[in-house]
Amino acid sequence: MRRVVITGVGAVSPHGLSAAELWTALLEGRSAVKTIARFDASTFPSRIGGAAPDFKTTDFVPKAYRKATKIMARDIELAVVAADGAVRDARLATKGVVESGGDLPDATWTRVDPSRMGCNIGAGLISADLDELTSAMAAAENADHTLSLAKWGRSEENSKSSGMELLTPLWLLKYLPNMPACHVSIIHDARGPSNTITCGQASAGLALGEACRGIQRGKADVALVGGCETRVSPMGLIRWTLLNRLTTSGNQNAASAVRPLDQRAAGTAVAEGGAVLVLEELEHARRRGAKIYCEVVGLGATATGRAPELPDGGPTLLAAGRRALAHAGVAADDVQAVMPPAYGVPEYDAVDARVLHELFNGKPPAVTTLHGGIGDCGAGAQAIDLAAAALCLHHQRVFATVNCDRPIGNLPMVQEGRGDTGMRHVLVLASSLGGQNSAVLLRRVEGNP
Repeated sequence: MRRVVITGVGAVSPHGLSAAELWTALLEGRSAVKTIARFDASTFPSRIGGAAPDFKTTDFVPKAYRKATKIMARDIELAVVAADGAVRDARLATKGVVESGGDLPDATWTRVDPSRMGCNIGAGLISADLDELTSAMAAAENADHTLSLAKWGRSEENSKSSGMELLTPLWLLKYLPNMPACHVSIIHDARGPSNTITCGQASAGLALGEACRGIQRGKADVALVGGCETRVSPMGLIRWTLLNRLTTSGNQNAASAVRPLDQRAAGTAVAEGGAVLVLEELEHARRRGAKIYCEVVGLGATATGRAPELPDGGPTLLAAGRRALAHAGVAADDVQAVMPPAYGVPEYDAVDARVLHELFNGKPPAVTTLHGGIGDCGAGAQAIDLAAAALCLHHQRVFATVNCDRPIGNLPMVQEGRGDTGMRHVLVLASSLGGQNSAVLLRRVEGNP
């Protein structure tokens, strides 16, 4: 069986536009949840969120591709930035890197056969730009304020421009979930196996599973894998408010509002971000002298048919975790750290705590999560978790959980970041409101820088 390792990490989060900025913030125990400033959220019950810093997408694509950024929704832009960081970190001389200028690759960088490079990126329900959409809908309004399909399209009675014509002809291409993977694969000329996974917070782990199996079957040597999403938008905030996932008691103190696995947890906050990882066949990575963060050794996936507003009690998440351990042939007591979903929603956190105790026979290893300092960024959530886990193994350090002073279920939460030279395995768990679960076990590869 061909072994799969992680050789590049790119991340975009409320902490910054790079994996290095994310790692620094995690070690410092900072929260990036703030009052939403991107739009007027003053009438919403929850008015806080984790927003990524502003950036120009044109800085992260080749000059010849800059026009395409006009049809990129925010989710797509996040994926493009994260992918750029990942391939540069892995020192891969992809088409996107070679043609973008800036820090051009030298002899130490590696060119990859495009037909042997895949792309699997998780995505969510991309929110439309309300200003763009409502201006078009206003042109198709009836006198009673309902929408006229005749005015929206064309009719004999309507010789003027239709509402739909006020949208760019390529408008739909901004909001299709497969567009993040589409743009990333075009920019970097990844012509190998490609897929888009839309399974909420579990998307990135499931995408990683698809890519791993493609590499193991010999269909690719390298793959760009991850997930990105923004929920810091009016539509994102409306959806999560209606699902009763958000804290409404932390508006005055945003930094401490999201309390994962804490007795005072009252809900999460909307967020944006994600990560893209470079997956690579082990011998391919060694031949080119790549930096190896860790190896992917265990995968588990399950699903439940429960209604999205109700947790299923944990058996499917538990099964995913057990499958990942079994796939790797690793005993529960050989896992040194675990990163559960843990978004700070009390009913779901209680399930996570119960799963951890059952999975590890009543003795969970070090438990940590970064969602207290970021919030919930949907399809980007597990991607950031996986990036953080890879960094933990690479640096042999575990970061503290922000805003968890009173752990539920007597969980051994990491209260202060610390070094751990004996860290061999980190398990990353994810569950989505749609009932999908993903578990990924990562292992340190001995003897790598």
